[in-house]
Amino acid sequence: MAALGLTVTQASATSLDTWTVTPGGSFTATATNPTLTVPAATLECASSTASGSLETGSGNPGAGIGTITTLEFEDCSVIGITFEVTTAGSMPLNVSGVSSVSNAVDGSITSVDAHVEGTACTADFTGQVTGYYKNDTKQLVINDGNLTASNADCLGVINDDDPALYEAVYAVSGGHTISLD
Repeated sequence: MAALGLTVTQASATSLDTWTVTPGGSFTATATNPTLTVPAATLECASSTASGSLETGSGNPGAGIGTITTLEFEDCSVIGITFEVTTAGSMPLNVSGVSSVSNAVDGSITSVDAHVEGTACTADFTGQVTGYYKNDTKQLVINDGNLTASNADCLGVINDDDPALYEAVYAVSGGHTISLD
């Protein structure tokens, strides 16, 4: 999803549907001012970049239609504390169907495994994020999901089992299109 140029030609989709990806292959995506919000604070970053690849051709299931191989964050802080944010492993991109948002397709990024570390504060966040890709603007909008904090040692600002909301709007390069077969 982080680089999906999606076009859907049908009013709904199911997990059994297959998708055509053109041209497929490599992608990059950039977001300005992404945020990660927990109950007590919001981590803000100046930017985030992602890269990966998409399947090519027709007959692709929505699950695992692509993969994010790198996800990086720059200039992150919360309540004045500078943080480094790192991610581990690749993250599958999934298309789940046609969005209620005009000219968009819903999807998710699964297997998210992120670590934040700053002065006297560390935490891990795992789970998935969800959102949609706008065909007309070539933007991936992340606005929901089920990230959860663990291994938190952060002076009570971030605690184990805190729910976390990641929000970002990624500009996607490559002009990829995914259409319902």
